[in-house]
Amino acid sequence: MKYYTKKLKIFSKIISTTLVLATSLISNAQQSHPEYAAVKLVIDNFFESINTGNGELLASLNVEGAQIFNIREDTVGEYEFVERSWFSAENFNSDTQLTERYWDEELLMSDVLAVFWAPYDFYIDGEFSHCGIDVLNLIKVDDEWKIGHAMWTIQRPHCEASPLGPLN
Repeated sequence: MKYYTKKLKIFSKIISTTLVLATSLISNAQQSHPEYAAVKLVIDNFFESINTGNGELLASLNVEGAQIFNIREDTVGEYEFVERSWFSAENFNSDTQLTERYWDEELLMSDVLAVFWAPYDFYIDGEFSHCGIDVLNLIKVDDEWKIGHAMWTIQRPHCEASPLGPLN
C-alpha cells in the first residue's frame, strides 16, 4: 500500500506541474493570437464604460440580442438568478461613480469566439459593494468583436481582499 501511495503522490506532483506549465503556455499563446489586441480592446472598453459611466460606449459593445445573466448570493448563501437584456445608453449614466476592477484574467480565443473570465471587486461612490466573477463571451461579426453574453456573480459575504489592494 505504501508503494501505491508514494507512486500516487509522485504522479500527482507530475500532473500538477504539467497543468501549471500548460496553463502558462496557453496564456502566453492566447496573447500571441492575431485577434488578441482586438478582443482585449472590447474587454477594456467594457470596463472603461462602467468606470466612466459612458452608456453610449457600453451600448456599442454588444451584438444585437446580447444578454446579461447575474447570479447573486444573499447573506445566507442562497442564490438568485437574474436574466435581462443588454444595457442601453439611456439606462446607464454617470450620476453614480462605479468602479470595477479585475485581476488574474483568463482569455480563451479562436478566430471568431473568445471567452474572458476574471475575479473582480466593485465599488459604488468609493465604497465597497461586492465581489465576484465576470465572464464575457465575445463573437466576431463582420470583422468586429462584440459581446454576445455577459455573466457575473455578485457576492457580498465571503469576499477575499483584492490583490490590487484597497481602492484609492
